[in-house]
Amino acid sequence: MLILLATQKLAPAYGTAKAASFAIGFYVAHNVFYAAFAPIAGWLADHFKKPLVLSAGYALAAIMAVLIIALPATIWTFVLIFVLGGIYVAIEETLEDSLCAELVNEEQHGMAFGVLATVNGIGDFLSSIVVGLLWTQFGTTVAFTYSAVLFALGALLVLRTRPTS
Repeated sequence: MLILLATQKLAPAYGTAKAASFAIGFYVAHNVFYAAFAPIAGWLADHFKKPLVLSAGYALAAIMAVLIIALPATIWTFVLIFVLGGIYVAIEETLEDSLCAELVNEEQHGMAFGVLATVNGIGDFLSSIVVGLLWTQFGTTVAFTYSAVLFALGALLVLRTRPTS
């Protein structure tokens, strides 16, 4: 979605081909920050409460969505958005499984990770449909407002989680 957004928003100023090239470059930066921040997220998880770190990651995603709505569509805005997105994904990917392991007994880890993967897969599918429909029918502001609200609610819910171990 971010690649499409960057391409659409930058195309009037740079043309479709150049805007798409920028968007791909932003995505490379996203992946670099994702890879670089994942060990940092793991370190944070080892030194702070996992729900707090994961909640901060979801809150970062909410901030990213708000910035998409609030900031002008410039190259530097998209650099910021894609970097924040990479950091958010690093936290989410690192912490969800780790926190899941603390929420269930060790003998239930396989089932818990399977359920988590299923819920994430179904959630990604449904949210892509909903955000796509909102984007198509009402524009990016409504689509990303919806995303920001869900990320913020997720951050609050995770913050309330109390691991058993």
